[in-house]
Parts: sequence; structure tokens; C-alpha cells
Amino acid sequence: MNEIFGVPAHPLFVHAPVVLIPLALLCTLLMALVPKLRKTLLIPTAAIGAAGAGGAILAAQAGEWLQERVPESQLVRDHAQFGEMTRNTAILFAGALFVWALRQLVTEHDRFSNVPFRKLLTPSWVAVAAMSGALLFGAASTYFTVRAGHTGGKAAWQGRLSQPRAESGH
Repeated sequence: MNEIFGVPAHPLFVHAPVVLIPLALLCTLLMALVPKLRKTLLIPTAAIGAAGAGGAILAAQAGEWLQERVPESQLVRDHAQFGEMTRNTAILFAGALFVWALRQLVTEHDRFSNVPFRKLLTPSWVAVAAMSGALLFGAASTYFTVRAGHTGGKAAWQGRLSQPRAESGH
């Protein structure tokens, strides 16, 4: 899906990771700093992180299509690289959140007592590793999201704005 009603899909798709990745990072930071929030926030945060990663994948895919149709420039190349890094780190962020949430489900609910991989998830170091990975990859994907947005905005708008019209009063 590269166009929506004749408009390039990329600028529409980027809204999902721009909102959801930092939101998932904020929730992850809250859970790291206030442990009593983990039980309530972990599953929704994992879902938000997965949606953000999905949005990043869609945005990157649509961006590759769009990149072939815009004038080549260093800003466009930088934007594409930051977009790819956003996609990659968002996938890792969602994966770390998934492992952390799966560990919570397996360790807190008896119905998962016979799950074959339960023993792999129960050690406390798994929660620490998943939380650390979520914080690291969440921060990285948020950083790359901001950098991709900044370079994409500059690439789209640099040199295209004129001075305000005299009658606008600004």
C-alpha cells in the first residue's frame, strides 16, 4: 500500500510510530521506575510497542516506494537511513516488550504452568534483560524516530516556504 486515495501513504503511516514509539517508551520508563505499575501497564505497553513497530514497518516500506519518486538529496538519503534504523530498533523494542509481557503472563497465571518454554522465562534475569532491552531499544527507536522526522520534514519543506503575504498580518 503505497498510495491512499492518490496521496503517498508514507507521510500518513509515519504518524503511528511518531506517536506510539515514544508513548511505549514513556510507559516502559514508568514501569522501570514504579514497579507496582508493571502488572497494569505491561500488556498494554507491549501492544502499543507492537503497533508502533508495525507502523514503522509500513512507513519504511511506503518510504522506499516514495524515495524512488522524489528528487535525490543528502537529506532524503539521511531520512531513509534514520527510517530504517527506526524500523529495526522498533522491532527490537517490541520484541523485548513481548518477552517481558510473556514472562509476566507465564509466571503470574497458573494456566500457563504446562507451557513448554515456561522454564526459559521464569528466571528473574529474564525480566531484567527484557526490561533493559526495552529501555535501550525504546530509547534508540525514539531517537531514530525524531531524527527521521526531522530530516524528512527538512527534505520535504526546505526551500519551499516563501515570505508571508503582506495581507496575512504575520
